[in-house]
Amino acid sequence: MVWQKACLAVTSMIRKASLQPQLPQHRFMPPPMKPHDVFINHRGVDTKARAAGLVYDYLRWGGFHPFLDAESLKPGERNPEAIDKAIHRCEVGVLIFSPNYGESLYCLDELVQLMETGKPLLPIFCDIEPSELRVGERQVQRSSVEQAKKWADALEEAKGITGLRFNSHAG
Repeated sequence: MVWQKACLAVTSMIRKASLQPQLPQHRFMPPPMKPHDVFINHRGVDTKARAAGLVYDYLRWGGFHPFLDAESLKPGERNPEAIDKAIHRCEVGVLIFSPNYGESLYCLDELVQLMETGKPLLPIFCDIEPSELRVGERQVQRSSVEQAKKWADALEEAKGITGLRFNSHAG
């Protein structure tokens, strides 16, 4: 299953970065609060209910402290400082690409930040082929040429990273 592969790949990346998971003392207690070691970048409309949530759960089960906006922020909160801090403190980024990913300014900005950190990244292509990734037309029209180029360059770079593929229609 792709979620188990993702967790194993992230575990391997984190171990290479010499970070060890913090296993909970008791199986029903979460690990103590610490900086997030994995940042999960995703388009909530497409992936929050299934892909991002499963990756988050597998990583938690594996002893890691991932950042997922729905789990790590208060309901309704969009805290750019918390997101920036999580991106810069994480050891690994998981990029969950989906059909509507390029329509989100937040996703694209987070992607650029993750690329700029130079940290290991694991792309998961969920219901989309790497060649189909594009910045949304609406986002291009509403942004500066320079910003649209940053997003497009980050997507191009991400396409070149070996990742995992998931087709939610096939299971």
